[in-house]
Amino acid sequence: MKISTIINGPLEENCYILSKDNNALIIDPGSEAKRIIESLEGLNVKGILVTHHHDDHIGALKELEEYYNLKENTTSYFDYEVIETKGHTSDSKCYYFKEINSIFVGDFIFKDGIGRTDLGGNDKEMKESLINFINRFNKDVVLYPGHGDSTTLGEEIDSIKYMMEVYLWKSLKQHLIQSFLLKTY
Repeated sequence: MKISTIINGPLEENCYILSKDNNALIIDPGSEAKRIIESLEGLNVKGILVTHHHDDHIGALKELEEYYNLKENTTSYFDYEVIETKGHTSDSKCYYFKEINSIFVGDFIFKDGIGRTDLGGNDKEMKESLINFINRFNKDVVLYPGHGDSTTLGEEIDSIKYMMEVYLWKSLKQHLIQSFLLKTY
């Protein structure tokens, strides 16, 4: 399976294109629908997955749904598992592709950070989701975030634990404003 990234929009959101056997899957179509469509030329688009419904992740969703005659979060060709990861938003989810040992995490986890919870999220749910995630997956699983570079769980585990102790046990909303440790997406 091939993974391509289209960085788009003013917040430089990562739209991922997974392709296999001339078939493709779109993950988080942030914006720039025309550019996404052009990158998929010659491929059969089988689905569109969305990690959460912030505008920077769904700006091109409606146009792509209409263009490909698809609905979000439905596909029959690609094998993946949906993992509920509430916290960043109430509808946050990740997509685990066992075949390639990769998880598309949206704004749940970043390289050197975790997602904020003050835009429709919940501190307690974020903490619970992070604990469940860390306990479930091996350190070598590759994480593809909604912004920035890919990483592995092993590379991020110390910073995640630190942020849970320092920020999620206290008032995360207050510390988000003061800290550069957390991403601002």
